[in-house]
Amino acid sequence: MEYVRLGNSGLKITEITFGTALTVGTESIMQEYAENMVDTAWDLGIRSFDTSNNYGKAEGLLGRALKKYPREQYVLTTKGSWPIGDSPYHKGLSRKHILWAFENSLNELGMNYVDLYYAHRYDPEVSMEEIVRTFNYLIESGKVRYWATSEWPQSALEECWTVCEKLNLEKPITEQFIYSYALIKAEENGVKKFCDKYGLGSLGFSPLCQGYLTGKYRNNIPTDSRIAKSGILHYDKTKNFYEQNKKRIDFFLDTCDRYQAAYTAVALQWCLRRKIYPVLGASKPEQLKENIQALSYKIPEALWEELEEFRTED
Repeated sequence: MEYVRLGNSGLKITEITFGTALTVGTESIMQEYAENMVDTAWDLGIRSFDTSNNYGKAEGLLGRALKKYPREQYVLTTKGSWPIGDSPYHKGLSRKHILWAFENSLNELGMNYVDLYYAHRYDPEVSMEEIVRTFNYLIESGKVRYWATSEWPQSALEECWTVCEKLNLEKPITEQFIYSYALIKAEENGVKKFCDKYGLGSLGFSPLCQGYLTGKYRNNIPTDSRIAKSGILHYDKTKNFYEQNKKRIDFFLDTCDRYQAAYTAVALQWCLRRKIYPVLGASKPEQLKENIQALSYKIPEALWEELEEFRTED
């Protein structure tokens, strides 16, 4: 497992981050399950762990699972601003909400600090100066080492940069966005270009396109899949991903078949080749092991060329 710097910051993460969305704390709230997944990730060399205050019971489960490991030996990230209640005070990027949400997250995690704290979606109702000052306050408190954004539009990132420069305050060090071979919104809307230009790191969640790039949905819907468990997970967006990205998904799978290349290997390495570091979830230890082993597979250069050419024409 390689270590990589997040943009121009001094923070290094492993090239794969273990993500807890829709698995730890949602699919299962058993501590034994969380520990099994975290231990597997650790044994595979993963030292970056991602969660959020809106991922069910994930923060508490992840924090307890990490307690056995030296705190300085891993990077822990969580997020705030996503709606977690009906009150107007339970969402957004106001100083009132973020300071409350962060203290709640810290208590759930059972930690003294987090390495990276995300502004989890942009909030146009709050001034950029208030957002920037709030996250800088958390850094100055010693409870946050760095701050970041997730799924922010390019225009908001540009404004953030301008305000940070003007006030001489800490800028976000990374942007986390949805990304895979099939779903390339961040490359089309200017966000990835902005990150590259100004030295922000790029992390991509759903690098396997919710499982479609593994081929698991090619013939049917497996009983243990995210679509089959949508009622339990209270998440039904996966079924829409195929219709929205059908051409690229089908071409990706067909091309891998022609080269006899493992789907997961190509999907993850596609992201890494672009310095978009995957936030990777898994429901089972075996899945996680298979995904990490795929990082070492040799992929023919001709396959990359075909994938690139199709995506450019699409």
